[in-house]
Amino acid sequence: MRYLLPVALLLYFAAASGGSAQTTAATADGPLKVENYYRVKWGGMGEFLRVYRKQHEALLREMMRQGHIAQVTVEMPFTHMGGSPRWDVRTTIVYQHGADGVGAGAAYKAAIAAARARLFPDKATFEAEEAKRGAVTEDHWDVVIEPAA
Repeated sequence: MRYLLPVALLLYFAAASGGSAQTTAATADGPLKVENYYRVKWGGMGEFLRVYRKQHEALLREMMRQGHIAQVTVEMPFTHMGGSPRWDVRTTIVYQHGADGVGAGAAYKAAIAAARARLFPDKATFEAEEAKRGAVTEDHWDVVIEPAA
């Protein structure tokens, strides 16, 4: 599974490009908030968090240091309520530059690729670790948050 460029975001921006000029401008130019939800297989939370913090969160923090991301928050629910989809980890990311900040822009793509190569020079080890995280991930979905008009 790839987590750096969520498919849901690409679909969102493809749909937004056919929408009103106001919607497209708001998502392309200003900050954009995205919530990423993960449901982890029972017994796999320790492995998920170990790899997530070591690799994915490290890349997000580097993108934050470089100014592509304004804020990263990682949260876990204290309890699980009935009647709603269970999620175990929620990451909220505020991208500085809208669509350009989530992989649609060449500058962000180049920056994330360079950071990944610098932080994790052994590509095979990086991918093996991500496979471990993927193996304990039961479900993953993204929600693009728009401010209320």
